Amino acid sequence: MKLSKICLPVIGICVLLSGCTKKVSKHNPQKVDLELKHKSDDHKWFYFTDDSYAEIDLPQRSPIHSLKPWTESVRICDGNVSIDGKGILLVNHLGVLYFDSAETPVLIQDYQLFSDSTAGNLVFDGSNPYFTLVKNSFFNKATSDSNQLHVIRLSENQKMFYPAVTYGDLHLEDSAEVSGTYFDGENWFSSIKSTKGDKVSFKYIKWNTQSDMASLSPTTHDGKVSISQITEASYRKVNSPSAFSNAPVRLRELLRSIPKDFPFTVICQDAGGNSPRYFESGNDDEGTFANAIIKDSWICAVFSDGTTYFSGGLDGRPLINNGKTVAFRLPKLPRDYSYQSFVISGTYLIVAWEESDFYKTGRSGFLTVDMEKLFYSN
Repeated sequence: MKLSKICLPVIGICVLLSGCTKKVSKHNPQKVDLELKHKSDDHKWFYFTDDSYAEIDLPQRSPIHSLKPWTESVRICDGNVSIDGKGILLVNHLGVLYFDSAETPVLIQDYQLFSDSTAGNLVFDGSNPYFTLVKNSFFNKATSDSNQLHVIRLSENQKMFYPAVTYGDLHLEDSAEVSGTYFDGENWFSSIKSTKGDKVSFKYIKWNTQSDMASLSPTTHDGKVSISQITEASYRKVNSPSAFSNAPVRLRELLRSIPKDFPFTVICQDAGGNSPRYFESGNDDEGTFANAIIKDSWICAVFSDGTTYFSGGLDGRPLINNGKTVAFRLPKLPRDYSYQSFVISGTYLIVAWEESDFYKTGRSGFLTVDMEKLFYSN
């Protein structure tokens, strides 16, 4: 998902500028606050090339990429963690970064699938991860056909992609495209945009498959999907932000030190779960965002300036700071850069970064942080 760039002030925490030294904050004795240096052995920077990724000493020193609309850029567009702790980052126009408790991931690619489609909406149905592919009519002039692939399953064991649902299965016309998707664990909700001449119209549908999605044929045929039309209000209801006071208790507790008059929006996901939920605190006209993931053993939230909150213990490890909230800052990014989606796999925190200008994205990549060295060493 694409997030607006933000400038997030220090939110009531004591930040150390001298590096990764740990210190109990005077503002809240229950928190340990620290900031990572730009260069140290506890983290590494990576950037995306045209067909892979490579290590770099600083993101601003990676090769210059021309700014493109975010739908057409190679960038991390979504991410989540499976129930068993595998990190999955979906990379638009490239593939999937799959982290299995290691610092560097397996890059799973399929050029035919990813090259001319926009990827997004990483979700889990049961234990299987899925994502969507769409073609934007503005950038892809060819009309869609009934076999255009839409929902794709990732096989974690085989490291391969398997088509599940096509545009034809959703009974879309040639002029139509899916402009929005939400999965609540049982039903899929889609916004359908149709263009005929100069006229643009929208309709909204709720649909689900008649059998387990993992067993579906990759080709279009009748009987795969049950579809009903819904109102725009019904569609908006499932994916509109709600008040932060309605957020899960663990998330509210994690971020309770943030002043109540500081506006922000949290995109909250459950590990191995459905589409994210959105929670707003205050009137957030400035586009201040954080991504959060809730897992059974930990909860983490990363703001786009790198302010990170963590509570719990890494898988198979003791609680950090006796389970009390830890706040720390990732290395400061240059102007017009921001942190985006993240995952935690094993002892590694992996966070997407990108250069942006309004709706366009330039250079992009990811940062890996060795939380073992930060919190368990010495």
